[in-house]
Amino acid sequence: MSWDDKIEVQKGKLGEQIIDQYLKDNGIIPYIAVFDGPHPFDRLIASLDKKNIFIADIKTKARRNYYPDTGIDERQYKEYQYLTHKYNIRCFLFFVDESLGEIYGNFLDVLSQPEIVQYNGKTLQYPLIQGGIIYFSLARMKLIATINSQQVEALKRLSNRNYVYKEFYRLQEQIENES
Repeated sequence: MSWDDKIEVQKGKLGEQIIDQYLKDNGIIPYIAVFDGPHPFDRLIASLDKKNIFIADIKTKARRNYYPDTGIDERQYKEYQYLTHKYNIRCFLFFVDESLGEIYGNFLDVLSQPEIVQYNGKTLQYPLIQGGIIYFSLARMKLIATINSQQVEALKRLSNRNYVYKEFYRLQEQIENES
């Protein structure tokens, strides 16, 4: 199975297409890496008037079920912080969330500000690092847009929280192990 055949890669590409269309519809230019392989960030974003330029990472994932947050790999977080400080360019994190049917996000410097959140009788301190993931409070996210029902359904079919998705990968692993 190639990288592009993986369901989570297909889901990520769909999320990127949704963001690209939103940006174009709002007069914002998304520059895409023309490179097959890992790249330092998903998009370079520029306004038509050239007054705003920043890098962006696009995550196609639902918020966590039992916490008021979502996050990215801590390694990526550190890489984006490095780029921000080295080149004095801000980084925006977009989240395409099929569970809420929304696109939300914010600049990394805003998401990185310490915040205490009371949730279900617990005190949570953000950013929160667990298992190599850095989580950011949904309260720090700006609602950017809603996604339509067809997009939501397409994303749900590709979700790792979906039984069909899990069963596909279980069978794929079984076939690869038998080879």
